[in-house]
Formats: sequence, C-alpha cells, structure tokens
Amino acid sequence: MATTQLNGTDDETPAGPPRRRVPMALVTWVFVVLILSIVVVLLVVKITRGTTTVVPPPVAPASSGVVKAATSVPGAVFDAVGAQQTTDPGEAVLSGQPALSIRGRPAVVYVGAEFCPYCAAERWALVVALGRFGTFSHLGATTSSDTEVFPGTPTFTFDGTTYRSRYVTFAAVEEYGARPSATAPAGFPKLRDPSPVEWALVKRYDTEPFVPGTGTFPFVDVDNRLVVSGSGIGFSPGVLQGKSMAQIADDLSKPSNADTQALLGAANKLAAAICTATAGKPAAVCTSPGVKAGASQLGLP
Repeated sequence: MATTQLNGTDDETPAGPPRRRVPMALVTWVFVVLILSIVVVLLVVKITRGTTTVVPPPVAPASSGVVKAATSVPGAVFDAVGAQQTTDPGEAVLSGQPALSIRGRPAVVYVGAEFCPYCAAERWALVVALGRFGTFSHLGATTSSDTEVFPGTPTFTFDGTTYRSRYVTFAAVEEYGARPSATAPAGFPKLRDPSPVEWALVKRYDTEPFVPGTGTFPFVDVDNRLVVSGSGIGFSPGVLQGKSMAQIADDLSKPSNADTQALLGAANKLAAAICTATAGKPAAVCTSPGVKAGASQLGLP
C-alpha cells in the first residue's frame, strides 16, 4: 500500500516515467491554427451578415420562349419598324464626354428598380437591343409595382442576370424590389447598391444639364454617348398594359403592333449608340436599315 510522505521521507511508491515536454514548435502551430480559425469565422460573419443589402427571395426565371423571342427578333422586323418618333423628353445624346469602358469594352450601364414602370418598359428595349450583340443568362420575370402608375407592367428583371458579348459590357443593378414594404425607408425593399462606377455615372449624368430632373429611374448610359433617364425612355409603358410577357414577346414579330413599334424603335436607337461605341461592329447589325434609322434620329454618325 502506498504511504504518504512524512517529515521529509520519500513515498514508497515507485516513481513513474518522467513527463515529456510538448515541443515548442507544436505549440506554435496550434496557436497559429487557432488564430486562423477565428479569422475565418469573422470573415464569414462579415460576408453573410455585415452588409446592408438584403438578399432577395429567388425571382422566377423568364420563360425560355419569351427570352428567345426577345433576343432573336428577325432583322427584317427591326428594319420595318425603324426609329419611331419619341415622346418628350426622350433620350439625351451626349457630346464631348470620355468614352465609358468596363473590362476593356464599351459599356452599357443600367440602374433601375423593379417597382418602376418606366424601368419595366426600358428593360424590354434593352434586352431586345443587347440580344443583337451578345447573350443573356438567368433573366428573371417580374412586374412593376401595383401601386405605381402603369401598374403591374410585365417585364424582365436584371437582378442576378449575366450577359456575355464580344463587343460590349453590360453592367446592371436593380436597387429596389417591386413589392411595397412598410419597414423600408424608400417604400420598397433594398436589393442592391450601385457599384462605385455606376453611382459616379448617375451622379454626373442623371441631372441637368444632361437630362431634366435628378436621380430618376431608370438610368441608362451607353458609352457616355446616349443617356436615358426616367420618363425619357422615348415611349409610354402604357403600350404594354394588359398584356402578359408571352403576348409582348409574341408581338415582337409583328411590326405593325403598337408595342412592337415602341420597343423596337427604342431598341434601334440603343443599338445605334452601341454601334457608334463599337466602331460599327458587328457589321450585320450596325449597317442594318433599322439601326441606321435610329442613328439618324439621334444625330449619331
């Protein structure tokens, strides 16, 4: 039986093996791994919770048939429509401004909101025009707000959309959603913040003397050559009232329809501005009668 040490005498229990010291290198590595783990956790928290942008619920995708019809309108229909006379104030042609380039290509920048009926109408013209220069992926389907003028205008949304082109870069942001929110300061939930480039363009060109008013949706800038702001899209969203996305898409093959004339007339002018930025490429689009008519009405080369 073991005895207790008393008056300086040794315990009769045999001594165990000597304890080993933990190598200092191992202690150092454990400490480093612990610190890295904490840093990773903090980064994840910042990325997932440290932003003021609300992650919106998934948007229903636009049907493949609608997207195909909007992005592959026959050239003959564009040419038959030409460039319709715009309603005031119309698009603004800029001169003497530096070219706008993003990722090494001429840029088209859109800043809008899903609740906005003029944005809803302009998105159709943009999708139709840009469909001649590249391809869209993940276009969503939505409607403008039921509480705004031209309520429930059916349209695409650019939130979550990607666009690929050899000729032009398309940068788009939807700042607000379409459904009213009593808790949102602006009356609609915030979706995304414009990038520094997008915000700088809005601050410079979405105001007088370039366009009437200040900071209205939508804002479209084509290479600092053509600016569209608010009701200056050139036509009334009323031409889309009472129609579904499928009906509007189907109309795009009928040049005599009022909605087709409005959308393709605006698209021909957007394409004309893009062609000026791309030095006339692709030639099949830029030399077409419809785009030439758009350039003539805008006073572009």
